[in-house]
Amino acid sequence: MKSNNPFPTYSYNSPKYFCDRQKELEQLTGALANGRNVVLLSLRRMGKTGLIKHLFYKLKSDKNIQCFYFDIMDTKTPDDFVNMLANSLIGSFDNKSGKIFDKVLQFFSKLNPVISINPETGAPSIELKHNTIEQSKTTITSIFNYLEQQKKRVYIAIDEFQQITQYKETSFEAFLRSRIQHLQNINFIFSGSQQHILMSMFGNYSKPFYQSADFLKLDRINKEVYCNFIVKKFAETNKKVSKEIVLDLLDWTDIYTFYVQNTCNKLWYISDKQVSTNDLKQTKETIINEKEYFYSNLKNLFNSSQYKLLESIAINNGVKQPTAKDFIKKFNLGTPSTINSSLKALIEKEYVYKENNEYKVYDIFLIKWIQKNN
Repeated sequence: MKSNNPFPTYSYNSPKYFCDRQKELEQLTGALANGRNVVLLSLRRMGKTGLIKHLFYKLKSDKNIQCFYFDIMDTKTPDDFVNMLANSLIGSFDNKSGKIFDKVLQFFSKLNPVISINPETGAPSIELKHNTIEQSKTTITSIFNYLEQQKKRVYIAIDEFQQITQYKETSFEAFLRSRIQHLQNINFIFSGSQQHILMSMFGNYSKPFYQSADFLKLDRINKEVYCNFIVKKFAETNKKVSKEIVLDLLDWTDIYTFYVQNTCNKLWYISDKQVSTNDLKQTKETIINEKEYFYSNLKNLFNSSQYKLLESIAINNGVKQPTAKDFIKKFNLGTPSTINSSLKALIEKEYVYKENNEYKVYDIFLIKWIQKNN
């Protein structure tokens, strides 16, 4: 049974549950409509995937446009990439008219696929097996050529695009750029959360994708806009919450989309017709307590210096100069070289990020748990 909670936390539902991003939506729409590719950058869980799916939802009524989305975070090879692309294509047509779907399957039949049907959903999936990198490249070229020949404009969103730099086949990035640059009917959204890698891929003149796309940085939603949206969503489900309570919630979550949604979801669930400050307090405590087991075992993922630095940044609510004498003395962190080494490890493990020249802990709930226990 579908939940009536107005704050979904994991998937895009519809425009009804989507807050703002109007400026970013217009920038994306304008770029694609005028034949330009876009690099969409954001911190993890800031809402970039939701924005892409919101855009594609709005475009689905346009019969002259076909949209495809796939996330390549879990891919390890070009062959994985090919299969993600193929299944995105299949998935976008599986609910359309039988004639169109048959046409797509007819195309893939030339590529010797293994096609299976999910017994629970009835949705088809496809596996294309290649023995060499050249075969994978040939298949990608064939798919792009097929899409290029369609009468519709095609928009393809590749999430976590920086993953291709991790493939052992180092020529793949250059190959993909060489194919994309000649496409006339297809445009791309390259999105990702490892911003420094994407900036290097598209901003370094020695890289294949240099200056081949517009840049769009996704930041926090305007605080007042988000507050009004949340108050409205509560009201639409016959619950009343004051702006003061919502602003407190937004401050507690640093207006970080995932953590705002998650906190609102739980607050809505535990509250009655009138949301009280005690409801919010209880929600905060519940969230921190739920994470106790996981967070208390985090030490096992780090050496002592790394965990101590993570704790210090969280307690301090961020730090601009982690090797400054005052910060080192305050938290007894050791030598600057040890701090720099630990900081590098925390960034690589994506527990710490840098924003506006300040180092912060990614996980807002982890910050609150550390602060409570120190």
